Amino acid sequence: MMKSMTMRGRTLLKRKDTVLRERFLLLLQRQWKMGFTVSALGLLSLLFLTTTLTAAVSTVVPANFVKIPAGEFTMGSPASEPGRQNDETQHQVRLSSFYMSKYAVTVAEFRKFVEATGYRTDAEMAGWSIIVSDKIEKKDGVNWRYGVSGSIRPASEDNHQVIHVSWNDAVAYGQWMSATTGKTYRLPTEAEREYACRAGSVTAFNTGNTITLQQATFINAEGQYRANTVPVDSFAPNAWGLYTMHGNVFEWCSDWYGYYGSGTVSNPVGPATGSYRVLRGGSWHLNAGYCRSAYRNWNTPGFRDDFVGFRLVFVP
Repeated sequence: MMKSMTMRGRTLLKRKDTVLRERFLLLLQRQWKMGFTVSALGLLSLLFLTTTLTAAVSTVVPANFVKIPAGEFTMGSPASEPGRQNDETQHQVRLSSFYMSKYAVTVAEFRKFVEATGYRTDAEMAGWSIIVSDKIEKKDGVNWRYGVSGSIRPASEDNHQVIHVSWNDAVAYGQWMSATTGKTYRLPTEAEREYACRAGSVTAFNTGNTITLQQATFINAEGQYRANTVPVDSFAPNAWGLYTMHGNVFEWCSDWYGYYGSGTVSNPVGPATGSYRVLRGGSWHLNAGYCRSAYRNWNTPGFRDDFVGFRLVFVP
């Protein structure tokens, strides 16, 4: 899909380039008749052509990515929010605009990466991943091809989030996407992830102060849950067009985990060093408190289990 999208983008640019060249020649003929020198006209036209082509290139955005507008928001949670943790201190954050995938990376997309590169995940190299059921256990042989039960995923789950992937695996996938397309793909920062999840909301969830099983997958107050991930396009998207930002699986962020500072910060990227990488979003196997927009989770870069995945940010 990425290759075809790239070809369509190149074709579009070639068509725009042809039209601009024709306009340039027409302008050259008209200005020559009016007595302008070729050198002056050439400089003017070249400036026009370069500016217009640059604008055309910047508008080519991959399918399934949406523009998240620049803005300032209050990151963290108020002291009154149920389930609040002591590392969710509120502070102001300013962010430039960025593009985020509507969906977490799927099993099918991750398979293309592995088949193209021969990449071996941390789970494959170590020979195990973590399965959460009635207990938490390491299960031999489990990797990205497996589901929440520790069994090979059927083809019907190709559109589910890939799980059993570490932060290292997620970064490797982004690097492959960048190398393949000539564009830059990366994990979102923690601030970008919360800002995009909130989509302008100031409540515990982007759905309000409560969330239901009709809006996300998690364990509700009655102990009801789906006991599995769901397709990445499940439920209604948030106000900015992003799906499953609450529940389903936690998603890796680029940042090292650390405590927030004070005051207003712009485009924060987290501490320079650390031991743990940030996870955001909640899980199919945890209650709603862990799905809140402000909830922070973290683990080592090599960690993987059956409710951790990722999505990417695109940099034009």
